[in-house]
Amino acid sequence: MDWLSRLTGNKGSSTIVRTSGKEIEVSCSASADRALAERDLPLIVEIELAFACFARKQVHFHETSTSKNIVEVNEKLALQITTIIPDTCEVTTKAKSTARVTVRNFMPKWVRIDCVKGKWVGEYGL
Repeated sequence: MDWLSRLTGNKGSSTIVRTSGKEIEVSCSASADRALAERDLPLIVEIELAFACFARKQVHFHETSTSKNIVEVNEKLALQITTIIPDTCEVTTKAKSTARVTVRNFMPKWVRIDCVKGKWVGEYGL
């Protein structure tokens, strides 16, 4: 994701956060660091792993969160780790709304965040 930044010498930042006895490496590109510095409130990065008929990995970006399961990375960035396990093998809004949510069984090993043309993008690995 940030190979061009690294090639040109703009390495960005990397932080290790610890939660539930696990370490997560959070890397931001140089452009993400600049965009975060301009924010008044922290950006909430939701790391979602959903199990239904297949596993789905997604990264969502939020301005605020109602979840109590927030892991602060720094004053401008926080992680919200969500696992969705529906009771049925349906990929619908109804199935998602009735899903059980837990944070204990799933922790990513790394998260990468970038800001490309004003839009947040991210990925993570298990």
